[in-house]
Amino acid sequence: MTAIPIARQAVLDLPASPPRLTREAFLVSASNDAALTTLEGWKKSAEPLLIICGPAGAGKTHLAGILAFETRDAAPPVSIVDDADRRFSAGDILAVIEDARARGERLVLAGREDPRDWADGLRDLETRLAGAPRITLVEPDEALLRAVILKLFRDRQLRANDAIADYAVQRLPKTFAAAQGFVGALDAASIEKGKPISVKLAREIVANLSEEPPGA
Repeated sequence: MTAIPIARQAVLDLPASPPRLTREAFLVSASNDAALTTLEGWKKSAEPLLIICGPAGAGKTHLAGILAFETRDAAPPVSIVDDADRRFSAGDILAVIEDARARGERLVLAGREDPRDWADGLRDLETRLAGAPRITLVEPDEALLRAVILKLFRDRQLRANDAIADYAVQRLPKTFAAAQGFVGALDAASIEKGKPISVKLAREIVANLSEEPPGA
């Protein structure tokens, strides 16, 4: 197996104007309040590997960004690989882990869903991943979904009041993907129709997304 060199800086795929990936900007609710506690515990430990997993949009990259900032001068250095499950094959992920160990570095791997799926049957990798501390993010509860929608409004610099988020939260599936789809469609519809963002426009978007009648 050929080792894959990894940089000491975080490997993060970010948009051209990324949101602030700070500890203060991380949205916390009952569904994810253990994440920062686990992250802090790992920072203070000597554990060589940390796994961050969960659905798309759950905050994996945000947590990786927090670690990248807070461990930038750490010794031993910390390497962070985001989207590890999509960036690398199972064999390559194992090579990344081995390379970090050979360098004397600590390693954070972030990716979607269950890390057992990352291993793809590779027993050695499955054992390494199973034995590592893990932050498992889940789909949002209602409070977090509302906060995510409002944050997406701010990230896109949209003028949308809280009533729009309140309306959407009661009708959208409780997933990060639904929140992102709703805000993206609302933004596009506002531009296309030349209308301000309103509850009326949000009603149309929710109806289109859920195939509910507009008056639902």
